[in-house]
Amino acid sequence: GVNPSDKYNLLKMGESVPTDDGTGVVKPEQVLLEELRARKLAVLSDHRRVPPPMAGLCRNADLLVHEATLTKEDGVDKIKIRGHNTAENVGMFGGDMGCEVVALNHFASKAISEEVIESLLAEAR
Repeated sequence: GVNPSDKYNLLKMGESVPTDDGTGVVKPEQVLLEELRARKLAVLSDHRRVPPPMAGLCRNADLLVHEATLTKEDGVDKIKIRGHNTAENVGMFGGDMGCEVVALNHFASKAISEEVIESLLAEAR
C-alpha cells in the first residue's frame, strides 16, 4: 500500500509508484476511480500580434484568457496605433488555436457599461 504522501500526486498524474514497503508497485488504475486529465490555461496580455512561439503554447488550451481593449468599431488606425487587440481578433485567435473556452478581460480605470460588454462578447463570437 501507499500512505498519504507525494506518491498520491504521482498516482493522480498517471504515474505508477513503489509501495511504501518496497515490495511492489501501485498503478493509478488500481486506486483511482477515473483518470484525471491535466488542464491547459493560457493567459495573454493585451497586444495585437501574438508571436508564433507564444501562439504555439496556446494551441488546444482548455481556457484562453486574453485582454481585448478595443472593438472593430474603434477603427483600424486606432487599433494599429495603440497595438491593442479587438474582441473579434481574440475570438478568431482562440478558434484558430483550438481553445475550448475563450475569456475576454480588460483592466481599466473606468467602468465599462453592460452595453459595451455585450458588444464585445458578440464581436468575439
